[in-house]
Amino acid sequence: MEAVQSFFDKQYGSVIQRLRFDLNVKYLYHDSRHTEDVIRQVQEISYREGVSNEDITLLKLAALYHDLGFLIQRANHEAAGVDLFMQESAGSDISMEDREHICRLILVTKIPQQPKTLLESIICDADLDYLGREDFPSIAEFLYLELKACGEMNDRQRWNEIQLSFLGAHRYHTDSSRKLRGNGLENNLQFVRRRLGLI
Repeated sequence: MEAVQSFFDKQYGSVIQRLRFDLNVKYLYHDSRHTEDVIRQVQEISYREGVSNEDITLLKLAALYHDLGFLIQRANHEAAGVDLFMQESAGSDISMEDREHICRLILVTKIPQQPKTLLESIICDADLDYLGREDFPSIAEFLYLELKACGEMNDRQRWNEIQLSFLGAHRYHTDSSRKLRGNGLENNLQFVRRRLGLI
């Protein structure tokens, strides 16, 4: 597992720099801040779930690459991120088994999330951790502005309706995220309801 940690340490600065300076300026949500947040959250959720240090290292590397595909394409960016990871890790000492595992962890972040293992559940919860946090309104605003800049959304009422539906249907996958973020998720659901004048 030292090979995975070594590759993460080597690539971290480069990937964050590319997300900061090479990403389309329209990407106000899927940027370096989001990737750094997901890396933090996979570690915190992993600690709460009692995951081994080896598995945390796999999750950190998957989190680092999970949105890098936006440099290539918007649709199916997860697959593009897998391609970038496989290309850039080709000369590393990471085993093929670990590389394939990391690819699965990247791909499972695609919405709708359908994790099948604990590690997949952790990265999925980390990716959408903000839904149950106090900074949800500001982060959601960045997502709205990104969608607007990309020509995918230009109606705030419709956006709030989508948020209401998404939050109402969302369920965290790990026990610890359900306990830690469950109340916050409900609070943010009520926040969107107030915006829509429903309460």
